[in-house]
Amino acid sequence: MDMLPILYVAIQNDRIMARQRRRRQRRRPRVFRPRVFFSDFTDAEVYQQFRLDRASILSLYEKLEVAIGAKTGRSHAVPGLTKMVSAIYYMANASFQHCIAERFGFSQPTFSRFFHEVVDELFKLCTQYISFPKTADAIRRTQAEFEQVAGMPNVIGLIDCTHVALVPPAADEYRYRNRKMFRSINVQVTVDPNNIITNVVAKYPGSTHDSFIFEHCSLNRRLQSELYRDAFLLGDNGYKLLPWLMTPYLRPSTPKERSFNRAHRRTRSAIERTFGILKSRFRCLDFSGGAMLYKPPIVCKVIIACCMLHNIATANRLQIDLATDLTEHIEHQGDVSAQPTNRAGQLRRWQITEIYF
Repeated sequence: MDMLPILYVAIQNDRIMARQRRRRQRRRPRVFRPRVFFSDFTDAEVYQQFRLDRASILSLYEKLEVAIGAKTGRSHAVPGLTKMVSAIYYMANASFQHCIAERFGFSQPTFSRFFHEVVDELFKLCTQYISFPKTADAIRRTQAEFEQVAGMPNVIGLIDCTHVALVPPAADEYRYRNRKMFRSINVQVTVDPNNIITNVVAKYPGSTHDSFIFEHCSLNRRLQSELYRDAFLLGDNGYKLLPWLMTPYLRPSTPKERSFNRAHRRTRSAIERTFGILKSRFRCLDFSGGAMLYKPPIVCKVIIACCMLHNIATANRLQIDLATDLTEHIEHQGDVSAQPTNRAGQLRRWQITEIYF
């Protein structure tokens, strides 16, 4: 007698019975991690872990609540405020995603998903907090504040570049390698005398020369307008001397030229201090905190978001101790003496030197 049909029927019956047993079993309950809320932190803990005070964070969240707030109360949804502060926690501490997820009580994929959402929304707000002087009154006020530092007249801002490490795409790895031989985004920043960031360009790979970034940015074109005819930036010798960008004398030969260089150096020291404060406040921007593991467009948005948060903290006079383990600043690149001579720039620098120094 052929036993195969009988065995086949028996197996099918076993499968049907097993399926019915599974249906009768109670569904396994979901397990949620204990959630940490912003209200659980003391004021001291808020500043220590987020580099901002409670009022600043809550004020910022009011502008983001509609965009990032939880759309439902079901399924243990992550509150919008928790999303925002956990993203700021990453920027301030350069921690790993799974560590942040455990810290706040959700999974690593959940944090990864909403981190991009929060960064995008912070990026949209940047023009509200990062603004170059646009009116005659604002320009005159900024120039007067700079002149009080060391007697340098008509300065509208200080300009320099800093590098933020990342893990680049393999195909373009060589484009992101800077002079210190780590991979980075080269970020151009201008600041005022109070360490407020007034302009940021964060989109060029680490191999890009500082002067190339300025040459192709909108700020360069803006400074050539009539509104800024008496104003100029101060930059190091990595930049080309222009009527709207003053660099120091390479080989000062007279007392007036040496006085000009001293005033230039004293005035421009504020931007080095700003970089130190910025990277001490948001450790994800410094190589000592590790390289960011996001795609370059996301890294650029994180950089600008950190600059915006820095301005909020600085405007509210929140102090930060400078970190002692920051990566050494990368000085200007290339042979500046080989750059084309700008006669108008030379003439203006000579006039400033002769009149004021």
